[in-house]
Amino acid sequence: MKVTIVGMWSSFPKNNEPSSGYLVEKDDISVLIDAGSGVAAHVQDYKSIHDIHHIILTHYHHDHAGDLEAFMQARRLARRFKYRKQNLNLYGPETGDPVKLMRRARFSKFHPLKPKKKIQIGPLKFEFHRNAHPVETYAVRVTDDTGAIFVYTSDSSYNASLVRFAFGADLLFTDCSFYEGFDARVEGHMNASEAGRLAAKSDAAQTVLTNLPHRGALEALLDSATQHSAADIQLAETGLAFNI
Repeated sequence: MKVTIVGMWSSFPKNNEPSSGYLVEKDDISVLIDAGSGVAAHVQDYKSIHDIHHIILTHYHHDHAGDLEAFMQARRLARRFKYRKQNLNLYGPETGDPVKLMRRARFSKFHPLKPKKKIQIGPLKFEFHRNAHPVETYAVRVTDDTGAIFVYTSDSSYNASLVRFAFGADLLFTDCSFYEGFDARVEGHMNASEAGRLAAKSDAAQTVLTNLPHRGALEALLDSATQHSAADIQLAETGLAFNI
């Protein structure tokens, strides 16, 4: 299983770097998790937009779903001019403004997410955990046919059920939107020390701090996280790819 960071900025894109988007690939299957602002343009550095037939939206905040309509429009045109036969499969929460749009769209099919739901896409199994966030939001656990595990928390405050959901991950992408000392729970996020604790308690083999803030010195996030965990931890970077 290959996981590529298309974008990882919180709230809004950085210059030439999108907000949240993660491309998961195995064999001939490509699944995009989140489609934040700028992702539709930049995912094409790694994969044709017409070869992504599955998009999972963890929630509908703009930094995770802002480019949804761009993908839907690309598929509409691809079907109209007959250079793709497949519909675009969209997976996301049942509550939120984009749901009505996805349900009525031509050439796209909406699949609602629920806690503990399992979805099989080729060799990849997807499981979901309801997060502590102001809107309906899901963490995603991906297991391939060799048993390799990738977990992406999306936006969530720290809690024990998320630790259990992420336990044993070979690769963990964790929300790290705030610096140590900030009460991130009021925003439905994690600070750097909480991200480090999640890495430690989930026994993740490798952890990447993502959903990063635009302000401050990002290395301070890494310093804080590593003080709370002996695990392999690094900062997310656009274009960084992992094979697990």
